[in-house]
Amino acid sequence: MNKKVLVVATLVILGVIGIAFVTLNKPNNGKQLSTEENSNPIDSWEQQTIEEIGLTLKMPPDTTFRKEIGDNDGNIRTVAFYIEKGDENNPEYQLYALYLADKEGSTQDLEKAKTGMSSIKEASIDGYSGIEGTANTNDPKKHYLTVVLKDGRLFSVSTYPPQPENKELTDKIIQTFNFR
Repeated sequence: MNKKVLVVATLVILGVIGIAFVTLNKPNNGKQLSTEENSNPIDSWEQQTIEEIGLTLKMPPDTTFRKEIGDNDGNIRTVAFYIEKGDENNPEYQLYALYLADKEGSTQDLEKAKTGMSSIKEASIDGYSGIEGTANTNDPKKHYLTVVLKDGRLFSVSTYPPQPENKELTDKIIQTFNFR
């Protein structure tokens, strides 16, 4: 009888060890995270370069980019660019950036930019200091606005329509701004 108990106990122990071994070595049926899923989604965004102001940035793949240069006889006055999603005439998202190349800016200009703004706070873009807030608060063209002084010139970034998810996307795009 003792021999039978010992044999049964040994078989049970071997069975448990076998099940544990198979279970531990079995591929996980749960979702495996790929390196792509672990990486930052911004890494897969498209890069754009605005040579006229020495700026590179990244934008989501479902957006479009366009640039406009204002000049007088070859002298650049303004450099503007848009990043948009949806219909150009009625976008669901629009980032509009404007660099005033032909006009010196100052802290007084930043103070003027506060006129008509609400929720004003300090902001920076790639180390350049300025302000951000909601502009034209009582107007149908209400938008989020960030204005900084870059090398003594005003550089602004607007977001329209002024929805929190659009502001969040603009903040992510601004984080990719890199001035040379």
